[in-house]
Amino acid sequence: MGTAHQRRQRHEIGAVTFRPAILLGIGDDDTVEAVAEDEFDNEQAARTWVEQHLPHATFPEWVARRRHGTAGAFLFGQVQRGYYSGESDEDWELDHDAPSWDADLVDGVVRWHAGV
Repeated sequence: MGTAHQRRQRHEIGAVTFRPAILLGIGDDDTVEAVAEDEFDNEQAARTWVEQHLPHATFPEWVARRRHGTAGAFLFGQVQRGYYSGESDEDWELDHDAPSWDADLVDGVVRWHAGV
């Protein structure tokens, strides 16, 4: 059995991956926190993950306890492309030249649009 350091997944430097996330926003489209996130080798798998998870996502417990409750709070999906500049998970960097995608849930249907 190896040490925790030896068992940790190592990434090839330069490897491109896609990170989907379900994000919480409050107010003027500000991203407050990630509710869930994952990582995939291709954009389609990342989009599929968002399409499966966004319809069932719920606000974190603390949102309902806010002074105004869930008013002004919303959940949305996002897929970003990035690459590894080193071998550890912390070495993932956003590819600023690649488009990101945001997803909103409208009448139970996930609608995609270019991220800002």
